[in-house]
Amino acid sequence: MPPGFRGFAYLFNRDPWPRGSFLRTVVVKAERWRRRDRWRRSLRRHLSSVDQVPLDRPIFVLGMQGGGTTLVGRCLLRHPSVVSMSGTSDYWVATDELGFVRNRMRRLPSTLWSSAHRDDLDHPLVGTEHASVYASNLLLPEYRNTADDATPADSERFKRILKEHVAVYAHDPQAARFLDKTHTYTIKIPYLDRLLEGHEPFFLLVVRNPYTMCFRAVRRKPPTWRRDLPYEEQLRLVAQHWNNSTLLALEDGPPTGRFLALRFEDFVQNPPGAIRAVCKAVGLSYDDDLVPRAGHRMPFATLPWDRKWFPLQGDEWRDKVGDAEAQIVEEECGQLAEQLGYGRLTDTVPVHPALLSLTGAAQLVA
Repeated sequence: MPPGFRGFAYLFNRDPWPRGSFLRTVVVKAERWRRRDRWRRSLRRHLSSVDQVPLDRPIFVLGMQGGGTTLVGRCLLRHPSVVSMSGTSDYWVATDELGFVRNRMRRLPSTLWSSAHRDDLDHPLVGTEHASVYASNLLLPEYRNTADDATPADSERFKRILKEHVAVYAHDPQAARFLDKTHTYTIKIPYLDRLLEGHEPFFLLVVRNPYTMCFRAVRRKPPTWRRDLPYEEQLRLVAQHWNNSTLLALEDGPPTGRFLALRFEDFVQNPPGAIRAVCKAVGLSYDDDLVPRAGHRMPFATLPWDRKWFPLQGDEWRDKVGDAEAQIVEEECGQLAEQLGYGRLTDTVPVHPALLSLTGAAQLVA
């Protein structure tokens, strides 16, 4: 589809509009589009003074699609110092993945693109949309980057686009913290750390039970399969994706000294305790208003079907996982899942050393 028509397709496509809300949904989408693309239309981003904007400890929220990164990220986006690629604390439901939006992708090195719109990686099995399988054994070599892959040119390019967004969106560019949650960055921590050397990026990994995650991903977040693939093979690829992405992040993160691993289940159990610990780790002041609670109003530009705030939702998929499905997930993820305290039906105290050393206790919250 030509770029000039994609925006109109976004406004009027067949999303699951609630009854009677077609016009309001179009208006909401138009407002989201306007806010997101302020950067593209802004003259401020072209000024040479942008290079003088401080890039202070950018925050990267990492993890799998559907794993709780949006909800945890929104807690931080409510902080008045935090800015995303679409807005600030008054618009904390914004698009927040640089590598996902095409006009940003054109400015980024391809190594920083997400798993969507990958016309450069047209795979015979999964096509150009690689959700939930980009870290599988099938595609990991195409997406994995390390410090050795970083170049000075790509570093300057990346730093410039981050500074442009701070300059355009932040209330106070001199005191802002940029946040992004492009999921593919989960397997690129050493690469990002080298690109942003001297700016001390912080990496927050959100993990979730693989028995639930993999089962859900095959149904809700699959790639665009190009040919019929048995369900068991689909599940195995998604399970490899969970294991590879989680394992690499847990290996790559601690050596930076700026890494925290958070179980999403611990966040749901005690949101204030979890977010307080996250704020302390990333260097943000904590306020109870960062945490989902009754009485919070979603910003106007929230899609009508977006319920990712309050009340927190339980795990509706867990008791649907069958024996055969659990066996596949266990074969691919079992060892790491056990170390993180994850089982098919019940969770236990995590014993993974990276998680324990970063949370400071056997469980992040009591």
